[in-house]
Amino acid sequence: MNTTINSLPTTAPHRTSIDSRSPLRRCFGVVARPQSYRNIAYLLLGLALGTVWFTALVTGLAVGASLLVVALLGIPVLWGMWYVVRAFANVERRVAGVLLGGHIPSARLASWHRGNVWVRLRALTRERDRWRELGFLVARFPAGVATFVVAVVALAVPLTVAYVPFAARFVDDSFGDWFWSAELHDFASRSPWSWLLVPLGLVMLVGSFHGLNALAAACGRWTARSLRIDRWTPPPAPVAAGAT
Repeated sequence: MNTTINSLPTTAPHRTSIDSRSPLRRCFGVVARPQSYRNIAYLLLGLALGTVWFTALVTGLAVGASLLVVALLGIPVLWGMWYVVRAFANVERRVAGVLLGGHIPSARLASWHRGNVWVRLRALTRERDRWRELGFLVARFPAGVATFVVAVVALAVPLTVAYVPFAARFVDDSFGDWFWSAELHDFASRSPWSWLLVPLGLVMLVGSFHGLNALAAACGRWTARSLRIDRWTPPPAPVAAGAT
């Protein structure tokens, strides 16, 4: 299988980026970057994609293996499952390319092998690329659950901290029954210092964006290695207007 990857160039032209010109903008500007929200979308989407891949593959492989023992009907089922694996892997390549910004060409869906279904099944089963894709898709489920939970918690906690002073003063209902919620509510309703929770929550949110961007980059590198992508190239940094 041809696995040549046309990666983006590793070095950008000699232009001054916004991040290199201003450390303050590098720190707080992460909230305004569209790529940050694409990274978060990729982390959240992992739960849905991983659930679909895991359910479909486990069901298909189980049905094919059971029919293989009972009758020869399992042979075409298992043969077709290798094409399903390749199709799912191509979806993952496409999603990672669109949301994480790298250039990831899809692998060839059709097989070069000829012969009857049994011969083609044996040939596809010997391909290491198909097994690598299958392992990645199965692992995508626990990884997707983890990235979804991390992204939700990383965004919800700072926003909740910033919201506490407003909820304690202007909202009659309690804002939840979770760990430290009662303590935060009491502090916010009694102390004038509670308004410091608003900038604290915003600073925490900025830190969460940086952490989620780093996590998305790690997921992109994992996808690149698992799907036989030679090199993962992050999107180029934004360029300041009028810079040369």
